[in-house]
Amino acid sequence: MKQQLSTANDYKEACDLLRSGYVKHVRLGWNVGSDEFFRIASDWCDTGAKIKKEGENFVISLKGFPIPSQH
Repeated sequence: MKQQLSTANDYKEACDLLRSGYVKHVRLGWNVGSDEFFRIASDWCDTGAKIKKEGENFVISLKGFPIPSQH
């Protein structure tokens, strides 16, 4: 079964998709700068996410479903 892959167009959208609990893979569909990349990595890799390069874009993959934060 193919995992659902959504494309985010900015940092906030990527976080919203990942936090939604419905999406396990998010393609970063914009030109991610190094500062932004490290921010994403520090925010998400601590929770067990993996980031890999696929073609021109990075894809963040979550292991299991995150428990949505209560913000």
